[in-house]
Order: sequence, then C-alpha cells, then structure tokens
Amino acid sequence: MKAPRIARKFWRWLTPSRPRKTPFENRVDHLKTYTFYEPSGGRPPIDSMDPKRLRITWVIPDFVPGAGGHMTIFRIASYLEQFGHSVEFLVQNPEVNKTEAELREMINTHFQPFAGNVRLFRGFTPDATGDALIATDRFTCYPVNAMGRFTRKFYFVQDFEPAFYPAGTEALLTEETYNFDFDCLCAGDWLHKKMSEDFGRWSMSWPLAPDTTIYSLASGPITRQPARIALYARYVTPRRAVELAFMALEILHRRGVHFEVDFFGWKLGELKVPFAYRDRGILTGGELAELYREATIGVVFSATNHSLVNKEMMACGLPVIDLDLDTVRSIFPQDVMAFAKPTPEGIADSMEQLLSNPQECERLRKCALSYVQDFDWEKSARMVELAIAERVKLAVEGGIH
Repeated sequence: MKAPRIARKFWRWLTPSRPRKTPFENRVDHLKTYTFYEPSGGRPPIDSMDPKRLRITWVIPDFVPGAGGHMTIFRIASYLEQFGHSVEFLVQNPEVNKTEAELREMINTHFQPFAGNVRLFRGFTPDATGDALIATDRFTCYPVNAMGRFTRKFYFVQDFEPAFYPAGTEALLTEETYNFDFDCLCAGDWLHKKMSEDFGRWSMSWPLAPDTTIYSLASGPITRQPARIALYARYVTPRRAVELAFMALEILHRRGVHFEVDFFGWKLGELKVPFAYRDRGILTGGELAELYREATIGVVFSATNHSLVNKEMMACGLPVIDLDLDTVRSIFPQDVMAFAKPTPEGIADSMEQLLSNPQECERLRKCALSYVQDFDWEKSARMVELAIAERVKLAVEGGIH
C-alpha cells in the first residue's frame, strides 16, 4: 500500500501545481461568466418578417419547479405560441438542468404547455436569429446585448432588480442593463413609469393576473375561521419584509388580540412565540387557494414591485394587507386592500383593525373581488404580443434608431 502513495507524491512533485484562486478571484470569475460576451455580428432577417408568425427568442436563467418569475415567463410564452408565433428558449449557464430534453419536460410538467426549442449555453454568445429577442433578468441582458441578428430586443421586466443588492458591483452591473437599447415589457405601472421616466426607455405595462382555474371562490359556502392570518413568510427574499410582519404579530399578541397564523412560502422551523401558528412551508396552488378561502386576512409584502400573491388572495375572497408604498399604491386602488404603514406598529394597527371589524373585511372582500375580475392572463399576453409586433414592425420600417 505504501508504493502507490509514494508514487503519487512523486508525480505531484514533478507536476507543476496550479495556484488556487482566492475567493475574491472566484467571485470576479463568476460575474465574468454572466457579463462578458463577444458581439455576434450579423444582420437580422428583416425581409422575411411575418407579423402573424414572429420568431421570438427568450433568454432565461436556469430554474427549478416553483419559480414564480419563470411561471410568468412560460405562461406568456405559451400564449404567444398559441397565438401562432415561433417561440424558443435559451437557458443561460445551466446548473440544475443538464439537457434540453430535461428542460422541455420540466416546462411542460411543472409550468405551462410548450412545444418550441429549448437550448443551453455557457461561455459563448448564442448563435440565434429572429424578429424579437427578450431578456428576462439582469444577467440575461448581457448576452442579449451581444446578439446582433434580431430585429428588435426587449426586456421582460418583473421587478427593479438593483434593489436586490447592496450598493456595489452587482447593483451597478444590474442597473446598467436599463441603459441597454431594449424596449421594456413591464409587469405593472410602477415598473413602466420607472423604466420610462428614470431610464428613458420605451416602455409599456401589462398586469399580473390570478390563475382563476386555481384561485377563486369555492363552489359551496365558505367557512372562514375567526382571527386566522395567512402570512407570506418567504424571509429568504429580503424584499418580502417578513421580519416587519413578524414583529407586528408580537405587538398584536401583547395588545391582547387573539389570533393564529399560517406561515407559508418558506419553512421557518420551530418558533419560540407566544401565539398559535402553523409552519406550512411551500404549498401547491390548490393548497394556497384552500388556505386563502379559510383565513380571515392575508398579509403579503413587497418592498419593490408588488406581488402576484395579492391578486391570488383577492380572487379567493380574502381581505389583504400590504405596505403603504408607492410600489403598491401605483397598482392597487384605495378601496381594494388595507395599506399598512411600513413599521411593526403600523402593520399591527392594520391587522387589529381588520380582525376586530368584520364589516370592513366584507367591504374589502367585495371591492377586491370586483377589481380582480378585470385581469386575465390571455389579455396580458395579447398586450405583450401587440407591443412586440408594433416595435418589430417599426424597426423594420426604420422608425427606431
């Protein structure tokens, strides 16, 4: 047993060792793999553009089942495919999924029906051409910016991503993507206003919509349990401000208010708290709808763009509390939800007011149900389709410089 060990040591001595990179160097290399792309060159196929069958390519990050942002992307893309357009996905730097077959199966099994091509790329600028090229997050913007053989480029903006990072390299790299020559397809008016006014981009907005095949009133009578709070507790996403809600619950308990909480969205573990709770973790759509139909009030926050969870709760007849911020006020009318001051005391005040006032809960429930009736995913997809078609047509005609 000693001889092989001695031989290994001998060969290691003869072979020049490669210096290991420091954690800092590895961090720089990681950022480079997402932001350094050589320009592809080439020209778009303008002469063969057909507005009824646009060639649309989406560049997306890798994903796993349950990804909310990806669900929205796949939902809109699936509708575009149904409308007659040719759609494909390019997946940047895949880590979870290793083959195109795996990705296509995952999209169809866990997200939405899709028949188009799915391709992977890492370390090179993809070889692709078409009418519309769509970036979907900060890092996908960099290969999209380098790909030259598309008539028009777009950014499918679902949130203000620079706010996800402390001031520094990542925030700066992220904000710079809003200066690329992309047209912005924004999830809501707050992002639309930000892209157009703060960054001078051509921009439009389309609304997030609840999936009414899942989120709706029950066919029979609803039995709402008294003083039951459904609270979106994805604390690993800082913009959800879950800590504020948690501190508000402690204040509410000290005030002598009786309640119980269903935490959902992420497992919290065993909590040392004086109030009753259930740690529900990540639930399916059907399980969420059942919770929303049983709870007294729903609490979901976002410090950046608003959450779709709001509308899903409303579609199930659940009164909602969100933060009194411009990101929320710019989307939701005054009479469809309770707007809480973004402090523990302010949130506790809103919770206490609704828990002690069934008439106000009923008023919010009716107003919110009426409000969400106007939203539909096919309508949102048609809005996106129209924007893409008009901007591609304008580019073909030379109206965009």
